[in-house]
Amino acid sequence: MAIRQPEVTAKHINTDDGDILIFTVKNSSNRIGICPLNSAKDDMYCLYAYDDPVVVFSGNSGNKYADKIVCEMGSMTQTSIINTAVKEVYDQLCAGAAFEYCLPNLLKMMPDGLYAVSWQKCYPTMGENMFFWSGYGVSKQIKCSSRYIKLIDENKTYSAPFLIPTAKPVSFESAGVMEASQKCRRGDELFGLSLHLSGFYSVLIKGHHAACAAVVNDEPFYTVQIQPVKDIWKAEDEEGVMQTLGLCSESFKIPFSVLDASEISAVLSTRACRIPDTYPSIRKKISAPKPAKSKGIPSQYNVFCEGYPDADMIASAQGIDELTPPMLEALLMGETTLDDKVIISENYYSSVTAACNYLRYHNTNDFLTFSLNIMKNPELSATYSYVATCMAKLHDKRVKDFFTEVIASGDPGYASIISVAKSYIDNYEQRQEISREEYAKSLPKASEKFDRKNFVSLSGVSEQIKNGQGAELLAMHIGSTGNTGEGAELIARHISSMVSEDTKK
Repeated sequence: MAIRQPEVTAKHINTDDGDILIFTVKNSSNRIGICPLNSAKDDMYCLYAYDDPVVVFSGNSGNKYADKIVCEMGSMTQTSIINTAVKEVYDQLCAGAAFEYCLPNLLKMMPDGLYAVSWQKCYPTMGENMFFWSGYGVSKQIKCSSRYIKLIDENKTYSAPFLIPTAKPVSFESAGVMEASQKCRRGDELFGLSLHLSGFYSVLIKGHHAACAAVVNDEPFYTVQIQPVKDIWKAEDEEGVMQTLGLCSESFKIPFSVLDASEISAVLSTRACRIPDTYPSIRKKISAPKPAKSKGIPSQYNVFCEGYPDADMIASAQGIDELTPPMLEALLMGETTLDDKVIISENYYSSVTAACNYLRYHNTNDFLTFSLNIMKNPELSATYSYVATCMAKLHDKRVKDFFTEVIASGDPGYASIISVAKSYIDNYEQRQEISREEYAKSLPKASEKFDRKNFVSLSGVSEQIKNGQGAELLAMHIGSTGNTGEGAELIARHISSMVSEDTKK
């Protein structure tokens, strides 16, 4: 039986959305992927790493807009060969290596197909202001996890900014937070490595402590995000006829014109889920009893995450092109249209809820002004409960004053939000602000300073080898990999000789 030899090629393509880096994977070892668990009726799938189930998710196959139930089960890097590959790739990314240089070592383990890679800003939450690592092992429904999101037109692309962990909480170490703050950076940015799962969600393969550091330091967090390109891009032309234009993932549209036949074939021939050889072991481990939760994440992380956008805010921000003052004034008057055009939706309730989330994402002051004006109009009382719930997510004196007035007034028109108002007032008085600075000072310091190596991108290596510095760096890298193969030794020796010749000159 012939040994499978994985092939991974990288290509930069130019589209209307800018430059996109895509990888084509052929003859993969299929050690990391997603496979169905039961019949199509149950619609259950599993993200696996060799023979270990990592994340199990399910949804209603009869409703393409249905959110998914997700349960984290295992670790992406529990298998040694995967752990070694992930660590090497991540270390190289930390050292500044180009994506096309180091990612093939990971992608060759994923199913055959086309993958788009991007530098994506992410929020280390589960989409509901809770630290993404806090609810590990608990089955939960995640909003906007569908491939189709009602508020976002099917022809639009959208980002996947929320994270699902693939490391168990038992691996959390306080000292690891400060260590990651120094070590886990690309340039000046804290980052991780993620694989898109569904809708707004990606699984974080590597960088859990870096996400902790980002939350504590109040810094942005990014991931090198891998998105499988599996969908056909279709859109109506000017005459209303549906046309097939290319391929797409959640975040990218790729015209057929920039792809060659082999790249298109890589997608069309692999759209169905590929069952791994280890499937029986995966099923057996899923059915086995789960050990009791042994360790939790410090509650401070949840408090620090309260200011992050939630899934509703992101869906509204990405689904609505704009909300001008005249549009907001029309909504406050109970209208859903302006100048004979639908503002957001023909349904007024949906319009107001989406507008609130859009404003929460873009401008807190505008959101509070809009919300308080809604609350002053008795004709809009059907929206009171939702708007009050949104307001209650802000720790703000204006919200406190409004809820205090609601309780004192005894107005029956506010009956639906009395419980929200009382709960907010009680928690407002009891709330203690936790200082990020004080918490960071309390964490154990990293034991050593990490020096970054310099890696050479394979792009343009021939030009870099012409000078001694580029050749020396590449030689150092080959030596640092510990590869004692004859081929690597010969290359290193040859490059070293080139360095010597340059020195002589």
